[in-house]
Amino acid sequence: MPDNSEMHTPKFRKDRRVWMQAVGFSVAASALGPALFAQAKKKGDELSEEELQAAYEETEKLVSVGSNPDRPGIAGWQQKQGVGLTWPAKYFLPWPAGVGHQVYQSWNGNKIGPPRATHMKAQNYYAWDFHIVRGQYICAARDGKVTNVVDNEPAGNENANVIYIEHADGETSVYAHNGSNTALVAVGDKVLAGQKLCQGSNESMHLHFCIWKGMIDYPCRFKDFEADNGVPQYGTNPVSGNKGPDDGLINEIKNNYARGEQAFEAKNYLQALNFYLAATAVEVRIEAYEASLERIEECRVIIDAEVHEAIEEAKQGDFNGAEKRFKDIKKKYGDYAKTRIDEALKELENDPKFKDWVNKQRSERLWLEARKAEKFEDWKEAEKCYRELKKLYKKGEPEYDEIRKKLTRINMAKILEE
Repeated sequence: MPDNSEMHTPKFRKDRRVWMQAVGFSVAASALGPALFAQAKKKGDELSEEELQAAYEETEKLVSVGSNPDRPGIAGWQQKQGVGLTWPAKYFLPWPAGVGHQVYQSWNGNKIGPPRATHMKAQNYYAWDFHIVRGQYICAARDGKVTNVVDNEPAGNENANVIYIEHADGETSVYAHNGSNTALVAVGDKVLAGQKLCQGSNESMHLHFCIWKGMIDYPCRFKDFEADNGVPQYGTNPVSGNKGPDDGLINEIKNNYARGEQAFEAKNYLQALNFYLAATAVEVRIEAYEASLERIEECRVIIDAEVHEAIEEAKQGDFNGAEKRFKDIKKKYGDYAKTRIDEALKELENDPKFKDWVNKQRSERLWLEARKAEKFEDWKEAEKCYRELKKLYKKGEPEYDEIRKKLTRINMAKILEE
């Protein structure tokens, strides 16, 4: 096992989706709640967490190709914007809670159109203009780190005043056309959602707000705006719920981090991981949150080192030894370890000598999904899982015989239902 002092820690831009996928979205869903996950419908039912994640990934593929008007959620300028967009709501309206500001312009020049609309070009298709003037405050829409502040442009050029905040998933929120000499933050500051950044401008008469990633504009759905799929339209007057984190949440994060530290020092890494993951389930960029992210990365390095040793045993032909190591690793590190093992097995999956063995190692989740579907009488899903499992075993193996019996039982249940 590597010495902890040699572990690498994650940088500020660590993508939070990595650990969400690693531990399963059940942890994230319970923590982030309906604001993030209950956003799309399928035949009248809410999409499952796995379906939502797949939809988010597909949306990102379509969004990331470049700034153009043919991406998800963008409609013709005469039409309502954001309809049918399946995308996580990660931001609050960028001003203090309880205050409303009129939307001067929404996505794609919504209801304004050419030639006056300015949101019908690259980096601004997903942008808003909110009516905010000097004396009225602009707040951070999400926790992050300030990466750019321009605050000293003189009268006549206040439109050039900007603040950029970088977030944990690599997105950057852009606050532009701010009042000169009103900035309350500096480059390098870590800010929390709801924290005051600056004031508006009497010159521009509006805050220009958008999200960028890799200099490409990205969609934004507001967590505190329920109408129109979280996408305020031209002429509306959305009221902010951007209160920032409460003391109870901050204390919970600190307590989970402290308990994680105790478990980590005792080398109880599974318990430590659970506390660190709980401490990072909701993004609040305080010291305890970021320290928990670093510890998660340290645990990952430790797990990967042990998994690597098991893979090396498999390469030498000692499959039983490798499987025993895998069982020990899963016992020590839980669901997080299962994902690390799956990642490591990719090294062997295309080698004919290891293909069957690799598939069997990956079958654990299929068994769990199959039995869960069977328990809830989701016969279609259960049959699909068992048929996938059947491909991994040979006639004569006990698992193969068990799967055959399961498929027979499912077919009988389907007939009785009909």
